[in-house]
Amino acid sequence: MKGIIGILALILTLGLFSCNNTSDDVLTTNDKVSEKSAQVTLNEVKMEAAATESEYEVEFYVNMEGLLWRWWKIGKHFQWSQNLRYRMNHCPDVSLQGGDEDGYPKVITLDYGDSTVLHNGTILSGVIEITITAPRSSQDFERTVVYSEFGVDSMTIDGYATIIVDKVDTMYRQYTSDLTFTLADGTVINRTSERVWQWLEGMETMFDQSDDVFVINELSQAVMTFDGTTDTYKKETTVPLKRLGDCKYIVEGVVQITLNGVVISEINYGDGTCDELAVMTDAEGVETEIDLSARKFKGKVEQNQNSGKNQSGK
Repeated sequence: MKGIIGILALILTLGLFSCNNTSDDVLTTNDKVSEKSAQVTLNEVKMEAAATESEYEVEFYVNMEGLLWRWWKIGKHFQWSQNLRYRMNHCPDVSLQGGDEDGYPKVITLDYGDSTVLHNGTILSGVIEITITAPRSSQDFERTVVYSEFGVDSMTIDGYATIIVDKVDTMYRQYTSDLTFTLADGTVINRTSERVWQWLEGMETMFDQSDDVFVINELSQAVMTFDGTTDTYKKETTVPLKRLGDCKYIVEGVVQITLNGVVISEINYGDGTCDELAVMTDAEGVETEIDLSARKFKGKVEQNQNSGKNQSGK
């Protein structure tokens, strides 16, 4: 997907790539504004991947709330299953607190330890604590989530979120969150967001995550601090982001990023095909590919190779 044009122009005008790179994400450049814009875009790609993984975990376990409590009552605990997205013998330790099956509030604690590995290679760690305030049918029903050093690969998330399920159409949820993301390079990003999930398929097959399909709309604002410099940026979803349960990547959707009040980029995740590619369009209209597997910009040679594959239909 995503034929790429203007790669040479991007290299010459923005200087994002260099033979002597000092970072896997953004390479040294004399144009600090362009470098910062590129870094913000890549950081947002990383955070979106981490946020989606964390919310997907929460969705799975809260949807199993009733069954988990029935199991807990008879002494049966959650265990690995081949139909789930965890690698063999990898799954979080699940503990429950609260009243009996019909009593509230209830607390589900997910402890991923140092390394819980998914089939797609993503490594989860740390702790998620979910509090369910009342039965889903109640007007007081709400879910609150606390992330404590929850890791998605090399990124960690701390903070909290609240989840409201639509009373009329339970396929919809609204996530309101205030989270701190810490990246591998030490960048700290405080991000508040409003995210609306819509389940399209898969909720009826609780133990088979491969058929899950959902989309996400989001409006978020973030404060990014690195090396003593603080910037504010906003992210807005203009085409809903789509995720498939059996694919590691977001497969569809468009987001627009504004840095300090100026639109700096647009990220297009594609046409629904499961692959590792997204396209960034900068403020000048120049496009370049992002490798979602490594969460970095593709180099010139890589992009030319990919363009050749697309043209040959392979």
